[in-house]
Amino acid sequence: MAEPPPDSRDHPASRRPGLFASLRARAHDSLESLFAARLPWAVLFLAIVIPLALGPRFVPDAAVPLPGSIAAADFLAPETREFTDDLTTREVREAARDAIGPVYDLDSRALAAAREHLADSGFDPEVNARLEQVLRQVYARRIVGSRALLPAEGRVTLRDPRSPREWDEESPAGALSLDEARQMAVTALRETGAPPPEVRAVGGFLQDLVSPNMVFNGALSEARRLEAAERVEPLVVRIPKGKILLRRGEIVAEGAARTLAGYVGAGKAMTDPRALLASVLLVALILWFMHRYVVAHEATHRRERHLFALLVLVTVFALVIDRGFLWLFDHVVVTLSREPYSNPSLYRYMAPLAAGAMLITLLSGSRVGFAYSLFHAPLFGMMVRWEGSLALFCLMTNLAAVHCISGYRRRTAPIKAGLMLGAVNAAVIFALQAVPGTPAAPMSHLVFQMTCGLGGGVLVAVLVSFLLPLLESLFNILTDVRLLELSNLNNPLLRRLAVEAPGSYNHSVIVGTLAEAAAESIGANALFCRVAAYYHDVGKMLKPSYFIENQREGDNRHDRLSPHMSALVIASHVKEGYELARSYGLPQPVLDIIPQHHGTRKINYFYQKALQSETAETGQVQEADYRYPGPKPQTKEAAIFMLSDSIEAAARTLEDPSPARFKGLIRKIVSDVVLDDQLDESDLTFSDLERAEAAFLRTLSSIYHHRIDYPGFDFDRTPERSFHGSRTHDEPPQTIKRWGR
Repeated sequence: MAEPPPDSRDHPASRRPGLFASLRARAHDSLESLFAARLPWAVLFLAIVIPLALGPRFVPDAAVPLPGSIAAADFLAPETREFTDDLTTREVREAARDAIGPVYDLDSRALAAAREHLADSGFDPEVNARLEQVLRQVYARRIVGSRALLPAEGRVTLRDPRSPREWDEESPAGALSLDEARQMAVTALRETGAPPPEVRAVGGFLQDLVSPNMVFNGALSEARRLEAAERVEPLVVRIPKGKILLRRGEIVAEGAARTLAGYVGAGKAMTDPRALLASVLLVALILWFMHRYVVAHEATHRRERHLFALLVLVTVFALVIDRGFLWLFDHVVVTLSREPYSNPSLYRYMAPLAAGAMLITLLSGSRVGFAYSLFHAPLFGMMVRWEGSLALFCLMTNLAAVHCISGYRRRTAPIKAGLMLGAVNAAVIFALQAVPGTPAAPMSHLVFQMTCGLGGGVLVAVLVSFLLPLLESLFNILTDVRLLELSNLNNPLLRRLAVEAPGSYNHSVIVGTLAEAAAESIGANALFCRVAAYYHDVGKMLKPSYFIENQREGDNRHDRLSPHMSALVIASHVKEGYELARSYGLPQPVLDIIPQHHGTRKINYFYQKALQSETAETGQVQEADYRYPGPKPQTKEAAIFMLSDSIEAAARTLEDPSPARFKGLIRKIVSDVVLDDQLDESDLTFSDLERAEAAFLRTLSSIYHHRIDYPGFDFDRTPERSFHGSRTHDEPPQTIKRWGR
């Protein structure tokens, strides 16, 4: 009787991921969709880079002295500039606001409304007459809700909401607040001769009839004040070229310091529409070149998805960081009092201009890093108004960062690369003295600039060390260091595989050795092949006893299953392994190997078994039911994996392993895979296959090499018999007998 289909949910290792894993999967899918879109990232690039590139000038002028200090040198305006005197403009606008009095609405129907309510009350005519007399007396005065909003002196604007008429008058000193008016009504009722019981009875009603007849219109008052303030034009100060703003030895007055600060902050205004349009067009062209480069790069590097989003994000981040450091130098360094420490222009070489290039190189390789350097340098040049020496320094420090970080295999590598980059920066700063038009700097300034360049390299290393793990996680990018972390055998998923499916674990290790050797021979990512091999069969530990490498001798659970059910069980480890690995947060390139290393190959053993069964006679055996779901290998690494996995499994079946047998086995498996069209979607060439076959042969011969026989240990002829509870020999080894005598 056939065994019921195995249910992986009964296995303790196959528990479904919890809520956190589900939310993480959803967040991952959302990020994948966001990173795949190009338009939002292009809009983000333009929205941030254009203001950065066309914003205020960041090449600093001379330091602005503090009020009360003594000017150390003459301050001569190098160009004509205009700027707004914000302080004076703000004072004039506040005065214009204060000149607008409050606006009050006069309610001319307040008395009539009160009389209508009184008529509907049903009091005696005598009582009504007294109450109406009191109301006329009270409403003869101006009544406001609160006198706190009424100015003590000055003019107020009165208007009739029911007509366009309005007028100004002095603030009515005799105006009553609402509480005062109601108290006056009760007092006036007593003065009319009303008996005390009547006063007590109708006093509250009378007070309710009293309401403000002069209502403050806050919205209209504020609107008119804002309008008056907006009518005041900004006070523009024009400083012509050549004007001496400050002379050496003068005490800096507060007004002079404010004028100097306004002049330095203004910079050269870009008022020419053609220059503005040309700058925007240049930014758009750089974005277009970046997009075309990504399209060409992804056509040959299929694993590198979302490169456009990564380039845009890192470029924007780098420019923001550059601008922030330049602003910091301009506004903090000026507080120092000694040269050269008080000169902001000397600190510009400390900005971490190469942080983006180093990040891109680590995440996508040196080729993309060089391309990023060409995109970043002109954008930074626009931001500093095309100062030649600084723009050239930006380009060279980016190219140096790409070179310094190559061969990154440890988390501490950015620190070493940062020190190397700092040394290169110092050399570049010294070499920039040869640029035409660069003034000869004093030796103290030059040494200080070179020191700042060295510090800039260290800042790049610090930023990269902090941001690299964040970008790795955000974009799910697999770097060499991340691969080395995944190769740690203490990884929870690998520990589970070793305990729950030890045969599959041993198979994965050997497959990794084969794949690594083959990848090295064809120039593929050998480290990725070795590490991904550890995880390619994690789905087998959900039903380990259904796979031959984990079965005990004489116990094959497939003997109790139909061929079709066995094929389903075997194929299920791909999907289950993918989901399990995904729940553990493995990177996408490693996840892709799990389904691709089988492709759509046929589960031939159970297919042949089905053909020989009774079902074959009825024509119910369909080859498609005995194939893996795919997809086929998409990269060289995935193709190498498919071959390595099949070759390792087949090599275990050889009773007398020898190089000749291994060579025939390898050729047979490679031919079957090629004829089955499994490598059609990968970029593996026949030349690559020949080199990979040679690597497979060398590795298998090393793994399954022949060992010499140990004297006195004939394992094939010696029957098993326990010796002192621990050995299985008929008698103690020769060494023990010799020492025993």
